[in-house]
Amino acid sequence: MTDYSTAIFGLIAFTAVVSAAVIYVLAQPSDLPVVKKAKAAQN
Repeated sequence: MTDYSTAIFGLIAFTAVVSAAVIYVLAQPSDLPVVKKAKAAQN
């Protein structure tokens, strides 16, 4: 039986990086026309 701890830690690190990237992208202001219209209607 081999030790998979390195692979497990690598997978956890990879998941953390991908999650941080997704959160970063979703936190950016949207350039979707529908969202722009909704924000313009609120102001």
